[in-house]
Amino acid sequence: MEEEILQEEETSEEENPQLTKLKKKIPYDEDVFETTENYEDVLNDLLDDSKDILLETLYPFDDFTDLEVPTQYYGWQLRCCVELYNMADKQGITNYSENSLSWTKLSDGLSNSLMNKITSKVGVPKKKEEEEDV
Repeated sequence: MEEEILQEEETSEEENPQLTKLKKKIPYDEDVFETTENYEDVLNDLLDDSKDILLETLYPFDDFTDLEVPTQYYGWQLRCCVELYNMADKQGITNYSENSLSWTKLSDGLSNSLMNKITSKVGVPKKKEEEEDV
């Protein structure tokens, strides 16, 4: 029985190498996720959200629904997932004060340093060649 579960996990991880890497960056915590199914759902949601953010930024004027994340942005996608996860958790705290008990949480989206790593693929429209009158 345990062998079947392990084989299923290996098969799913083989299908998506990003999920395997993300599991190393965001380890399973029973107190947070309760079940491994919830854990995998959260990680897959993070991968989907980061893919959408990346492709919306790369191709702001195109339909990107059928596109996949370009391989050169795999590292960016993982960093994005970690930032998205941290924004939803207590780890997104950017400022903390002990005695006055005040803290500030990152809430305005992804960091500028992460978003500046993406260059939009927007080109200059090509001019139609004018037909020469003979």
